Amino acid sequence: MSRRGFIRKPGRRGKNISTEQQYQVAVQHLDKGERHKSELVLRKILCKVPRHPHALHLLGLITHQSGKTERAIAIIKKAIGAAPDEGQFFANICEMYRVSGKLDEAISYGKQAVEISPSSTAAHANLGIAYYDSNNLDAAEACQRRALKIDNRFVTSLNNLGSIERARNNRQSAIGYFEEVLKYTPNHLESINNLGALLTEIWQPEKAVQLLSRALRLQPNYAKAHCNIAKAYMVLEQYEKAITGFTRALELDQEFAEAYMGLANVYQEHDNYPEAEKLAEKAAALAPEKPGVHSLAGDIYRSWEYPEKAAVCYTKALEFDPNHLPANLGLGYLQMQSGDMDLAEKTFEHVLKLDNSNLSAMLSLIDVEKIEKGDKRIEVLEKELEQLDSMAETKAIELHFGLGKCYNDTRKYNKAFPHFLEGCRLKRKRINYEPVGTDGKADTIISTFSAEKVRSLAGGGCPSNVPIFILGMPRSGTTLTEQIIASHPKVYGAGELADLEQVASINGKKYPLSMENITREKLRSIGERYVAGLQERNPQADRITDKMPANFNLIGLIHLILPNARIIHVRRNPVDTCLSAFTILFNKKTQHHSYDLVELGRYYLAYTRIMDHWRRLLPQGSFYELQYEDLVADSENQTRALIEFCGLDWEDACIAPHKTSRSVKTASITQVREPIYTSSVERWRKYEKFLEPLLNVLEDLVPNR
Repeated sequence: MSRRGFIRKPGRRGKNISTEQQYQVAVQHLDKGERHKSELVLRKILCKVPRHPHALHLLGLITHQSGKTERAIAIIKKAIGAAPDEGQFFANICEMYRVSGKLDEAISYGKQAVEISPSSTAAHANLGIAYYDSNNLDAAEACQRRALKIDNRFVTSLNNLGSIERARNNRQSAIGYFEEVLKYTPNHLESINNLGALLTEIWQPEKAVQLLSRALRLQPNYAKAHCNIAKAYMVLEQYEKAITGFTRALELDQEFAEAYMGLANVYQEHDNYPEAEKLAEKAAALAPEKPGVHSLAGDIYRSWEYPEKAAVCYTKALEFDPNHLPANLGLGYLQMQSGDMDLAEKTFEHVLKLDNSNLSAMLSLIDVEKIEKGDKRIEVLEKELEQLDSMAETKAIELHFGLGKCYNDTRKYNKAFPHFLEGCRLKRKRINYEPVGTDGKADTIISTFSAEKVRSLAGGGCPSNVPIFILGMPRSGTTLTEQIIASHPKVYGAGELADLEQVASINGKKYPLSMENITREKLRSIGERYVAGLQERNPQADRITDKMPANFNLIGLIHLILPNARIIHVRRNPVDTCLSAFTILFNKKTQHHSYDLVELGRYYLAYTRIMDHWRRLLPQGSFYELQYEDLVADSENQTRALIEFCGLDWEDACIAPHKTSRSVKTASITQVREPIYTSSVERWRKYEKFLEPLLNVLEDLVPNR
């Protein structure tokens, strides 16, 4: 916001100092950051000349800078009353009304400012920002362009045009404006911050961190830059740095809604949905008309397996802004999960109309559709990849997996696998994963659950028969199995839940270390807490499935805490399972073992050791083992046996799971929306020549080699 003053050298300070000289002293104090001293001088002037317009104006600015905007507006109005022809006064009260959220008043005063001072760049710019906040982007642009006709290097308006283009989803145009500002004014903080935020949005967080770090060197207490660099660290999966950035932003501005949103996102990524929900609610209370707070809540509920709540939040966000990209994307993902692929396709196409370079929408469409030879999107992705520099690894990862899928669909396997390989290599670089930790966890589980311990703790637990656990290796067929069972009218499919491992953490110790001194009473309590959380999702359902694959680690615990629960272990050809995982870009926080063929093989061996232990340890019939290949070859008989094991009467709907309308959130989402198919059986043979590192680890587990 601009400030008006008669900038002259102050006269000598003495007994006969004039009012004008006193005013210059006040200006000097303010230029040095000495607001309190400036205010004291101004009040002395106003004691002598109560209607001194420039003293009133400057006092109003100081009052506004002190956070007392309502009082500041009252003071500026007095200045206007004393000098109604000062356009700068109108321009500044326009800005004060804008930051107070009173946009009609802001626009009214802004119009008067440009009428009084048509050659004032600041007046046009301030009116434009008021129009921007009222979502009148065309009027906002017109104001900024009028300012630039007066001064074509007026960086405030160039920066504002960048923000307008960003709001229109014209990201490349926005980048051009921010870069132009930095060409004229290399240390323009707002443009550095805006450009950094935009780079994260277009999948270039590496460059964003570099740029925003520069902003923070220039201004260490710049809350927005702390928040934006934290967002970049989120995309880079550097969560501790992200938490530090969001926390610092909130220390500097306790009512910074975007920083609360960022922290909510961190908790969401780590499956702490209750805390994420609280933070999102805090953000919504601070900025209820901001569509982003509602789309974030939608993302949280979608990840938390509450699709109905998610839909309400996305709809609310779109009521505020029908073109809000995150809400449109979230709605598209939700439509995919609920099985409405046609509607999801239309939603992603709508996003591309809003932003024709939106990579998330393009890759989602590629996931939804079967790509045919000659599809123009393949060329688009290849061109995008060619144009990337070495820093843009995040975007490169997405492009490699997208191209791998395209070439797999078009049966160009020799082209597909190098893309999967490079995507995995880049992804693995940023992951903190140690295979030794997986091996050690397997050892601890096996040693913790001894035959003696299980015998001594058996006979307790929670008697509920509501839970049905579906577990195994990721990509082994757990999603299809859940879809079959959830097609039964008495079953609710809850999806992949992190609940079990969370309730199994005791006194700060995570499973399996939390089991060291466990008692029967504690086991029953764990079971009851788990069932209570499960039934919150659907209190009317007779049975509720939990298809978290990694629950294979907890089969012994499930046996003790929920002796009447059904446990289904899904098995698949080891190489097909591993290949399927290797060719999928999972959610940021999951399946870190999947991005290196040797590590993937080692994880599979650890899984095999744990499952062998449960087979030896637990009574026969403690869990049901379903072979994926048998299911797809003889679906009706296998499905009947599966439903019988669950203790349910037969329903014909179970034989047509692709027709079931329910939310599916996993990487297998598009496959379970088709009839049961056999094309994925022995898929690994198409890639055999690339899989030597994996095959050497699996050794005897590789079939027919």
